[in-house]
Amino acid sequence: MKHFAILCLFVLTVSSDLPAQVTWADDVAEIVYANCATCHRDAGIAPFPLIDYTEDVAPNVNAILEAVGTGYMPPWTADSDYQDYLGERLLSSEEVQTIVDWVANGSPEGSAADAPPPPVFNDAGFITATPDLEVRIPDYVSNASATFDDYVCFAIPTGLTEDKKLRAFEVIPGNTEIVHHALVYIDAEGDYETDTSGLCGGPALGLIGGYTPGGQPTIYPSDGQDMNLGVTIPAGSNLVFAMHYPNGSAGQLDSTKVRLFFYEDDTQIREVTTFPLIQDWEFTIEANAVEEVTAEWSYVPEDVSFLNVFPHMHLLGDYIESYAVTLAGDTIPLVRIPHWDFDWQEFYNFQNLIHIPAWTTIHGRGIYENTPGNPHNPNDPPVDVGAGLNTTDEMFLVYFSFLAYEEGDENIDLEELTQLPTDLNSIEWVDSGSMHVYPNPSNDILYFEMELERPSQISIYLYDQHGRLVERIADQAQRNAGMQRITFDTEGLNAGIYFYSVNLNGDLGSGKVLIR
Repeated sequence: MKHFAILCLFVLTVSSDLPAQVTWADDVAEIVYANCATCHRDAGIAPFPLIDYTEDVAPNVNAILEAVGTGYMPPWTADSDYQDYLGERLLSSEEVQTIVDWVANGSPEGSAADAPPPPVFNDAGFITATPDLEVRIPDYVSNASATFDDYVCFAIPTGLTEDKKLRAFEVIPGNTEIVHHALVYIDAEGDYETDTSGLCGGPALGLIGGYTPGGQPTIYPSDGQDMNLGVTIPAGSNLVFAMHYPNGSAGQLDSTKVRLFFYEDDTQIREVTTFPLIQDWEFTIEANAVEEVTAEWSYVPEDVSFLNVFPHMHLLGDYIESYAVTLAGDTIPLVRIPHWDFDWQEFYNFQNLIHIPAWTTIHGRGIYENTPGNPHNPNDPPVDVGAGLNTTDEMFLVYFSFLAYEEGDENIDLEELTQLPTDLNSIEWVDSGSMHVYPNPSNDILYFEMELERPSQISIYLYDQHGRLVERIADQAQRNAGMQRITFDTEGLNAGIYFYSVNLNGDLGSGKVLIR
């Protein structure tokens, strides 16, 4: 079920005939691993991991119930009935009910041997390949005060002596506890200056993307042939990091960096531009009022394709949407966030490129609640709030990444073309305990070989670099004592690095494989 049912705890229905064995191992673990573990893991941005039942899950059962039952988790604010996006983090009502029934049944673990092997993550970032270029800000100590956030910009030379075509990039925050967001711009002329005044919002042009908590790398779709999206980074250019450190972060150190991955020099790319087509810097939200802000853009002289959308408001924001209306009067939905959450912002990548005909008007609409009833209102009592850079100010922006339209763009499934860059020539050899996995790298077949001392139950799951389940290679398979081998056909998998995770009689292990 695609639509997420927002269920309040007091109306959640607990079945009168609870399933006899609703357990972590058999029913709940796979839901949590698939939807929560990306953030709830060691070195993740969440306040606690949710991998190990005894150490992580059991102490946080009530927090899990509250977060899932109220719809606060997993974090996904866009209305997925309004538009289709990649990577939607949605639970079905059935999955929510499973968790509710599990807690009502005492949140039992079940048999540890029956639990799915947990996902495996690379804590240096999602992209395990060696970057072509890495650019890092100097060590910086936040100067945020008790009432003002710290907005600073660092202009760092790329050192490039020739133009490069950007295929992907990943921002790695130096301190996840204080980096509220980081925006990355290309300064083609190399003349934008570092600004640590605390009020720097970044250049007007050149944005390529950035980092927000929970965000993933920016991967430009590519089929490796004639459909390669990307951005040109000119020789002699700078990268500008526009950093936001919130109040309460004063005195803490950060050293954020960006890892850049390039196409081969002779690759032809379709150039992507990112810009806030919708913006308003002249509004004021009066105290004790609920007010609407609108803006529009209708200056696109040729057909374009939209790749993604990034809406932005601050603490008074309650609702934001953007849609397009063509000259023929057709409406194209782009993004709708019924319940704005300042703590969860991201670029929403469309499932397919969206065709925007020439002279289409792009509309934006935001609703702001500046009343005591808004629990996020930073002012008590409320005061008039205008547009500005501080978190206690307001903003109304909708960014879009777009490129010149080509016939058939709207039929391209972007998920198939959005793969993490992989170093296909080398891999760190990792074996899981007594299990031997070969050949590694593999072109067609993987063998999982082990010597068992007694009859055993084994599960082997294959995960991608995002921690998403790719294949259940073995699922509670029963094997006799002695040498055992499980064969897996890798045909149909995209080339890249994958992680295998093993549960052998309740003992866990993992490793890394390369599929060519």
